[in-house]
Amino acid sequence: MNNKGQSLITFVLVLPLLAMFIAFFIDSSLSIMEKSKLEGKIYDNMKISLDKNIRDIDKITRAIKKNSDVDVVVIINEDELIINAKSTKKNIFGKIFKLPYYNLEFNYCGNYNDKKIDKDCKNKAR
Repeated sequence: MNNKGQSLITFVLVLPLLAMFIAFFIDSSLSIMEKSKLEGKIYDNMKISLDKNIRDIDKITRAIKKNSDVDVVVIINEDELIINAKSTKKNIFGKIFKLPYYNLEFNYCGNYNDKKIDKDCKNKAR
């Protein structure tokens, strides 16, 4: 029997699934890369602010916003620094997955006295 026709039909049926898997992989990778880049920028700026005892809200906000489109809220309460940052990035294959954007949100709390940074301070930043 000739199996060439069966292989071709199987390939044609599997090809859209393979393409969707690759598109999902690319979008996921780009979102993880963007998240990592923004998270590093926020963490580094928070660490510098705590180490150098910078308490200027505008200076911290400008440093985080530099070269990126991020909505930043900086709060300083006595010896506590709170940074809430949100960003929305366009999804390349959003029409396929019905997710045109992926949302990134970061919440960091830091203490000027002990220089510790806490990544899970969601309630304090709102």
